[in-house]
Amino acid sequence: MRPRYFYGYVIIALCFANMVVMRGVNGAFGVYYLALLEEFPWSRSAGASIASANFFVYALASPLVGLAFDRYGPRVLMPLGAFLTGLGLVLSSFAHSLGGLYFTYGVVTALGQGALSFVGHNALISFWFVRKRATAIGIASMGQGLGALVMVPATQMLVSSIGWRWTYVATGGLLLLILVPANAFFQRRTPAEVGQFPDGDAAPSSGSSGGRHGSKQPSQRDWTLGQAARSFPFWCITIGHLALGTALFMINTHAIAHFVAVGYEKLAASFYFGFIGFIRIGATLVWGSLSDRLGRSKTYAIATAVTALGVACMIALTFGAPLWLVYLTIALYGIGHSAGNPTYGSVIGDIFSGHKIGLIFGFLEISFGLGSAFGSWIGGFLFDATGTYAWSFTVCLFCFIVSGLAIHLCVRWHEKNQWIIENG
Repeated sequence: MRPRYFYGYVIIALCFANMVVMRGVNGAFGVYYLALLEEFPWSRSAGASIASANFFVYALASPLVGLAFDRYGPRVLMPLGAFLTGLGLVLSSFAHSLGGLYFTYGVVTALGQGALSFVGHNALISFWFVRKRATAIGIASMGQGLGALVMVPATQMLVSSIGWRWTYVATGGLLLLILVPANAFFQRRTPAEVGQFPDGDAAPSSGSSGGRHGSKQPSQRDWTLGQAARSFPFWCITIGHLALGTALFMINTHAIAHFVAVGYEKLAASFYFGFIGFIRIGATLVWGSLSDRLGRSKTYAIATAVTALGVACMIALTFGAPLWLVYLTIALYGIGHSAGNPTYGSVIGDIFSGHKIGLIFGFLEISFGLGSAFGSWIGGFLFDATGTYAWSFTVCLFCFIVSGLAIHLCVRWHEKNQWIIENG
């Protein structure tokens, strides 16, 4: 008999809430970035290095996050992540130097973000959803869009009214008061803990695929880290993650500064960036659903093409650019880049099944964090060197193409190996 309600939807809601805050915190750095440059005599690359430090620590901590997820579960890991993120933001309000922000935002906050970000959530969702894995990850990832839509403009308004220090205190306080207890009380690792089965089924699934390239239960293997690290898709995803992180966070860190540099007011620039998040709310769900129906590779290829058009429009923005070009840029980039999280999360979950999935997610996340650190810094460096973000966003175009190719090759490898297993 099917249960009255599936607890997996509670898990999705928690993941959604965590993503709202985490994406909001990441996106809001672009607002703090401009405020810090106004208060301190730093170059753009020096200011952006704060975000780079954050992502570098995030990358190094990712395997530990995966190990902690496998050993202790989300009920320990995620409240701790929310606590460290909130604490790091509050401590950042007292910083008076690059070194201080390197520690508070670059280390303490980064450790918390690692515990609350891609690794734990996608490993967790992979236990609760099988047939509709990409759709479930897409729903949770909608929180990232809402976080950008709400928190980035709200941060700009708060910074304009009470200053960046008190804004850090307010944001960190919300995490400590709301997100920590919510995760501590309601998180669960697997459906078995509440007497249920994946996808809300009344009995264990016989393993029909949710899409042409969805995961199939009977042929799943229990991967170890060593086996994964010796496989082609592990290193293919590593390269794709590196490229994706570089592209995403070059834009996330510098998009608001780019809009300001081409003549828009700070609040308007923050709302433009937030509108990208608004589009992502729906687009992430659409890409996840399409991925389960149409296939990971075809869906992500379409998304990559849309993203590339958006980045090309971003490069074309100059002084006096018509407003329609701004909205076209926002629409194309907002729609296209939203496919990254549900696609990579579901592909990793499809291939690297088993009890070490958290650890494998963690090691694969290293390259994404390193790419994010590099993208944040190189965007500022190229602006300092050229006086424009055009070269930075050109690098983004190349990186998105590499990311799309990586997914295509992984899916082809997985299809071939599934066929070999099923046909002996």
